[in-house]
Amino acid sequence: MQSIPTDISINDLLTDLSPRLAKEGIAKGGKLDELAGTEFTLVVDVDGQGTYSYIVKDGKDFTVKTEAIDNPMVKIALSKADLEKMIATNNLDMLLGIQQDLSKVKYNALKSLKGSFNAELKNADGSSFTIKTVCNGADSPNCTFKMKTEDSAKIATKQAHPVNLFMSGAMQIEGDMAFAMATQPIFT
Repeated sequence: MQSIPTDISINDLLTDLSPRLAKEGIAKGGKLDELAGTEFTLVVDVDGQGTYSYIVKDGKDFTVKTEAIDNPMVKIALSKADLEKMIATNNLDMLLGIQQDLSKVKYNALKSLKGSFNAELKNADGSSFTIKTVCNGADSPNCTFKMKTEDSAKIATKQAHPVNLFMSGAMQIEGDMAFAMATQPIFT
């Protein structure tokens, strides 16, 4: 994934850079034709900073709003402190990866998922981030993925498969295992 300037503001990251990278990633991945007729909606709620909403039609028409939209397919919540640390340490792969690698398979998986999951990502310095994701407004079933930020980056950049990380013990899963397995298509 592209290196993000460590001094970028949260607002610039979420209103400009993130949508631009997503648009470029989708086009570069050759997924525009298969995304025709789709509408992907995402809300990123940064506690203490604001709400950012994205409506992506046909994989190419991006609308960005600094307010919540009703009934998003995906809602991501994280603290301002965690996002600032993610920016400072250039660990944004888990947050930005899904948008940049959107495909019809991932779109269909996201559209059908109902539940929530937390990603607890541990940094080399011992600090950690927590990202909560709610799919289609459903808080349950619920699961938590625990792993190192370097392993989450490997998933986002296709250098590692989530099942392999789980089987090796590099990723732990707590909660509803069936729901956790149902999330797999969005990470592969």
